[in-house]
Amino acid sequence: MGDAWRTRWDSLRLFTPRDLDILPGLPFPRGEDPFPNKDEVADYQERYAHEMGFPVRLGARVRGLRPSGDHLEATVGDDLVRACAVVIAGGHYDAPNIAEFAARLDPSVLQLHSGDYQRARDLPEGPVVVIGAANSGGDIAVEVARERPTTIAIGTRKPLPPKRYRSPTWWRLALLRDRIFHERTADVRWLPWPLRAGGYLEADLDRAAAEHGLRLAPRAVDAGGSEVRFADGSVALARTVIWATGYRADHTWIDAPKENGVIPIGRHGRTPVERLRFVRGRFLFAISRHARDVARDVGPRA
Repeated sequence: MGDAWRTRWDSLRLFTPRDLDILPGLPFPRGEDPFPNKDEVADYQERYAHEMGFPVRLGARVRGLRPSGDHLEATVGDDLVRACAVVIAGGHYDAPNIAEFAARLDPSVLQLHSGDYQRARDLPEGPVVVIGAANSGGDIAVEVARERPTTIAIGTRKPLPPKRYRSPTWWRLALLRDRIFHERTADVRWLPWPLRAGGYLEADLDRAAAEHGLRLAPRAVDAGGSEVRFADGSVALARTVIWATGYRADHTWIDAPKENGVIPIGRHGRTPVERLRFVRGRFLFAISRHARDVARDVGPRA
C-alpha cells in the first residue's frame, strides 16, 4: 500500500496538513512540518492496511470491469473476480493529460509527465520546459531550476499563500466549517477558511527566477522539433519537457453507460450501474466520510 506515493518526486509534500489527511480509525503521525511528505503518506497507508487487516492484493492491475447479472466481474491480472459491489477508490482522474502538440516534439526531446518525474539530477543535461504552473509544476520547476536552465509555462498564475495557509489552527477551523456546512447552500464566506477559489502556489516562482534564473513564460500553445512555443509568440529550447498538466478521466476499462466517454458520477459516487461507486472528495476527511456513505449504499445484500 502507498507505493504510488513512493514513486513521486523526492521533495513532494501534501497540500493539506496532517489533521486532514487521516483515514478512519488511525491518527496521522505527528511531524515537524504540518504538511507530510510523500514517504510519510506511503508509510501511513501501509500501516493502515496492516492494522485494519485488509486483504490486499498488490501488483495486479484491474484491466476490465463489467456488470454480469446481479454481480460485477473484474479482470484482475489473469483472474476473473466476481463481486456483489465495487468501489473505485483510485481517483476519478487517473490518466495523464498531455496536449496534442506534444507529438510534434522531436524524439530526442525527453517528455515526462509530472507523475513520472522524481529528481532533477536524473534529467539529461540541457534546458527544461515545465508546462503547467499549479502545485506540481511549480514545485518541480523551482527544484529543477537549481540544476538545469528551466522555463515554466504559466496558464493561470496562482498567488503565494498567506501565513495562515501553514497554520494547523486555521485548517482545523476550516475542517469544522466544512463539516458543519458540507453540501449546504448557506453563504459561509464570512467564516474562517485558509484557501481561496483557485488555490495558492507554495513554490515561489519569482524567487526562483531571481536566484536560479527560472524563466516565467505564458501558456504553451504549440511545439515543433526541440522548441516549445508560448502564447506571446516566444519560444524555448527544450532537451526535456515535463508535463505538469494534470490528469483526465479514463473509463475505457469499465463497461458502463458513458457521456462523452466518461461515466457520469452523482452524489455519493453513484453511477448508472447499480452497486458501482466512485470515491472522491475535496479533502481526505470528506473522502473518508464519503467512503462510509458508499459502503452503506453498496454493502452486502441480506
